[in-house]
Amino acid sequence: MELTSTAERRSTRSVTFTGAGERTGAMTWGQASIYSSIRWLGDDASYFNLVRVVDVPAGVDEGTVLGAVQHLLVRHEGLRSLFHETPEGWTQHVRPQGELTVHVADADGAADTAAARAFASELAGHTFRHDVELPLSVGVLRDHGRATHVVVAASHLAVDGWAADLVAQDLRRLLAGEVADAPTWQPLDQAAHEAGEAGAARGEAALAYWRRTLAAAPRPLFPPADPAPAPGRFVRLALESRALAVAATLVSTRCAVSTGTVLLAAASVVLGRLVGQDRVVLQLIASNRLDERSRSLVAPLAENALFAIDVSGADAPGGFATTARRAFASGLNAYRHAQYDPRARDELVAQERARDADLDLGCFFNDMRIGRDWGVDVDAYPDVDAVRALRDGTRVRHVGSWDRQDATCFVGVDDADGACVLYLMADTALVPEPRVEALLREMESVVVEAVAP
Repeated sequence: MELTSTAERRSTRSVTFTGAGERTGAMTWGQASIYSSIRWLGDDASYFNLVRVVDVPAGVDEGTVLGAVQHLLVRHEGLRSLFHETPEGWTQHVRPQGELTVHVADADGAADTAAARAFASELAGHTFRHDVELPLSVGVLRDHGRATHVVVAASHLAVDGWAADLVAQDLRRLLAGEVADAPTWQPLDQAAHEAGEAGAARGEAALAYWRRTLAAAPRPLFPPADPAPAPGRFVRLALESRALAVAATLVSTRCAVSTGTVLLAAASVVLGRLVGQDRVVLQLIASNRLDERSRSLVAPLAENALFAIDVSGADAPGGFATTARRAFASGLNAYRHAQYDPRARDELVAQERARDADLDLGCFFNDMRIGRDWGVDVDAYPDVDAVRALRDGTRVRHVGSWDRQDATCFVGVDDADGACVLYLMADTALVPEPRVEALLREMESVVVEAVAP
């Protein structure tokens, strides 16, 4: 992997590993789900890579850091696996032993968190060749010879957001000298469960739900768009707003739902306004971490959940509270039916499109906080006017642009120092870039105005 950086010096280290043994089997449903998108993006699949940055405690030397990376590879089979397309299907092959190149960057006097994040982003710019290389890149940032940060860039085929957090947590424990037994539930165990009786039954129930929900989906949300790529056609903007964090917290308490549900409701309302429809269908990203063994599994388990909501009446006095409660009920049902064989789901959608070519499933919503919330002091804002005033501090920035994406619009939620970060990626052939910013501010306004009694 070729890397370029403003860091003054670069070098590499080799980490060898020996795991429990060699294993081969089918991909999990979560792996197969993201692999479809990775194949579709091809050389641009680095878009899906996930990054994490871990501080190295004072006094921990570079040898200990490399040892932690070695233990990480031994503990988690998905991080030392290759992935193949075979006549029998999509498979994963756990390597029993091997070597990982660790990239070392010296940023003497400037090895801070910002530099570490830039290093991680640089590593994440690589599109993994999953059939011949491990789905993981690791870097060590140093300041005058002392390791200050470990940065990780992993393919989405090896981790989802939850699993990436597990990797970071493991690294912190390993750097602190804590070494535990490897998890007993690994990706191939998950794949075997999905193929078994209980897993198959859950998958069939999910597909039945999709079939029912698709039959009632509105046609279409957006008019047909030119499928040909165009330079920078898909843009992603981010709105950073303390007003939205405060407002979502206040409204969630009043409605007895999560802040994520409040934002999902707001996104649905604004999308409904945009397309002029009262019924809105989105695909939600479901973590599918339903039990202890799945919550400790380093592998992508996330799949799409099909969400449909009636947003009529949302603009009436008190109407948004009703919409938020509808979003809670509909979201719960959608997440309950988000474990299935994605190839069977794709076949079902294709059958539905054969009956109705206008079926539109191009809009997505993803709360990336995974249980985190903003922790804002809402008592400091006694009324809606106080919350409105916070909008003076709202900022919108350009995140990136791409020639093609497999979504029409994608709303994402994250946090940053007591503020809500709301992302919107959109196809500018359908939603011009100035309108993308306006939609983000409209989502903020919907939630802020819902604070009023």
